[in-house]
Amino acid sequence: MVKSRISAVILALALAAGSAQAADVSNGLISGEADFKMYCASCHGETGKGDGPKSFGLSTPAPDLTTLTARYGAFPRERLAELVDGRAPLAGHGTREMPVWGVWFKEEAADGLGGAEGDDSTVARRVANLIDYIATLQGLN
Repeated sequence: MVKSRISAVILALALAAGSAQAADVSNGLISGEADFKMYCASCHGETGKGDGPKSFGLSTPAPDLTTLTARYGAFPRERLAELVDGRAPLAGHGTREMPVWGVWFKEEAADGLGGAEGDDSTVARRVANLIDYIATLQGLN
């Protein structure tokens, strides 16, 4: 699969560059912070404010992830899980620009990348670690 090969190249480059963050392991998986920096920061920005270098070419701007709790009244953990793993569509987008990371993580595991076995519970833990990291970004405005 092309996506899998691209993922392998990205991961290999990050590891070759000596990125401690990409190799940071949590619960036997790549940490939520490392996954955020690898997969989310290009659109959402390093600090989650929606100002990543690829955000300017999107049809709908990448949201500021540091204000989720303020906007929703409580951190929308389940809603984020549904968006990240692909169960929920992204309203107003027409076609989905944000990749379905649950599927991507499963493909990486099938190729022996990402420290995951590829079973649903492992992928769910990786998504949960990513969401836990996004929760730490709240109130950083």
